[in-house]
Amino acid sequence: MNSESLQDIILRVQEFLNNHNTVSIASKNNESVWAATVFYISDTDMNLYFLSSDKTQHIGNIQTDENVAITVYKDVEDWQSIQGLQGTGQISEVGSSDRDKILADYIKKYVFLDELLQNPKDDQEKKIAEQFTNIGLYVYKPNFFRIIDNSISFGFKQELVMKDDSWTIKS
Repeated sequence: MNSESLQDIILRVQEFLNNHNTVSIASKNNESVWAATVFYISDTDMNLYFLSSDKTQHIGNIQTDENVAITVYKDVEDWQSIQGLQGTGQISEVGSSDRDKILADYIKKYVFLDELLQNPKDDQEKKIAEQFTNIGLYVYKPNFFRIIDNSISFGFKQELVMKDDSWTIKS
């Protein structure tokens, strides 16, 4: 597996992103650090899109510093099963011209949202539905990914780094 091609590793990251739902985002400001977990969707460029209120700590932090670290993983009970993705990159708000398409893709992945938006069942769901059209939509643009897969061998990793707008294998 160590001799995988660049395209194989990119496909591995894309598949991992497509098969998971939550990303933990670590951000910072001038005084502290913060981590938050959100639902996301990804595109073929491995950008992650997520919804969040501009009143949250992590969004406040990216107003100070757009650089973040992320991790995507499945909770497991033994170290041999650990598989995950770590990364660094920048977060920015999505422009209005792309918003509708990205939200449609978001609803396609999280089908429970369509029902909630069309027929909220209680006050909490009504609140979510009301906020959905106005909530902030953000994009994480990666510049580094590390795949961890202890099922291959303890400490197994593969790394991609963005150089001159292209992914390369970090050696």
